[in-house]
Amino acid sequence: MNQAQEILPAEVPLSTLLPVNKEEDPTVPFQYWNPYSYVKAINHHRERLSLPKPGQFDQLSKETKSTLLSDIFFDGARADLTKILSPNFQVMHSFQLGQGAAPSSFNFAAVFANEKTLMHGGMDTEGNLQSRFHYNWTNAFTTKMQAQVHKDPNRSMLQAEAEYDGSDYIVNAKAVNPSIDSTGIFMANYLQSITKKLSVGTEIMIQKPFPGVQESVLSFAARYTPNPESVWVAQTQGANIFTASYWKKISPKCDACAEIQIVNIDSQNRRDATVNAGAKYEFATATYRAQIDNNFKVSMLLEEKIAPGFSFLLSGEMDHLKGENKFGFGLQLES
Repeated sequence: MNQAQEILPAEVPLSTLLPVNKEEDPTVPFQYWNPYSYVKAINHHRERLSLPKPGQFDQLSKETKSTLLSDIFFDGARADLTKILSPNFQVMHSFQLGQGAAPSSFNFAAVFANEKTLMHGGMDTEGNLQSRFHYNWTNAFTTKMQAQVHKDPNRSMLQAEAEYDGSDYIVNAKAVNPSIDSTGIFMANYLQSITKKLSVGTEIMIQKPFPGVQESVLSFAARYTPNPESVWVAQTQGANIFTASYWKKISPKCDACAEIQIVNIDSQNRRDATVNAGAKYEFATATYRAQIDNNFKVSMLLEEKIAPGFSFLLSGEMDHLKGENKFGFGLQLES
């Protein structure tokens, strides 16, 4: 007892040297027999680290996707007309003239959005209906619904989703075409910030096409941001698909990226790899994107802002190995 008094000054309470519960009496010491005390201690340590939000699992490579043309390239002719009727409501008319044998289409859509709710609905000339509904119950918890009614019943779908966005982590769960006989596709993912520059996560997907038949795929992902000008991302989809990408902000107006995907599926006797490299340059009134892959397929997209609310789009693609070329132009008008 005398030794303890010599080590600890009398004016320093013993409780200040132990982890405590901030929500309760600060003099209550750490309870080593209580598992909840360890959870509180871990949460307190995470709060001191001030870790950033990791973002969404399916948007880890958002910078790369915004640079490459894989998701935004089009051919033929298109026109998108948007009319803003109020700060919360707008309607859109989209015309698409396909190239070659591709069918032409027209789509009408309406969007309503405020701080808590997002509603989107659209219908094309063939009677296919698409809709989305998002509702923010709190700043952290959001539920989402997405539905599609197609003339081909096999292409109709319903997706329900719930997402919780914590201070340094995010949890997401989805169900696609769930049925009372337990068939459908079910997914859940978790993404956690480990440091201010590194976040890691995992996702599990369970497919039940028929009662009693089940297939599961476990995926992993990591995102490393050494500085605001560069991003490294690596993802696996089961043991068969591996994807890695690197994005670099070269200057305030220019960024570039590279992406590789390796596929190894023994059941389909498929082993191949795809490499894409692209760049985006933003001029004063235009944005130019270019992309090339390992098969020497070259693509480009130019978006020219002619006037406020009016843009002209020009796209092209040359596949040197197949000898195929694609060309497209479009207009975007917003009023």
